[in-house]
Amino acid sequence: MKTGKTEVTACARCVDKMNLIPKTVAPGLAKARSMAANPRPAAPRKKNDLMSRGEKELAEDFGRRISTARKKMNLSHQQLGKKMAETVNVIKAAESGKRPTDSLIRKFERILNITLMVEHTSSETRRLDPGPSRGMTFGDYFNDVR
Repeated sequence: MKTGKTEVTACARCVDKMNLIPKTVAPGLAKARSMAANPRPAAPRKKNDLMSRGEKELAEDFGRRISTARKKMNLSHQQLGKKMAETVNVIKAAESGKRPTDSLIRKFERILNITLMVEHTSSETRRLDPGPSRGMTFGDYFNDVR
């Protein structure tokens, strides 16, 4: 029998006397292990295609989205943590605005059925006047920044 990370061989009487309860695997961890054993074929990556990178970014209100979805499903921090095979502190940190790892973002999206990665939007827009102009140069840009 496995208790924690240790394999123990004991008779039934010793198991009862020493309260050696077999440790169960969290549902999320069991699913992750089964997915690792039978991986899906990976999509070809476009490693050097700079234009395809950064298409999506983490939503600014990701913490609120996670919290709202968790509450909507009537899950406590502990229950969500168990479903995700993560600690309560990880769940609370994400809800408070600490950026989670990419794998954790995918877990939140899958388990809570929400979208945290959104299309990239430019935070700055500029309007150049049409007309006979040489256009904007790097020098113009850097002078505007100062």
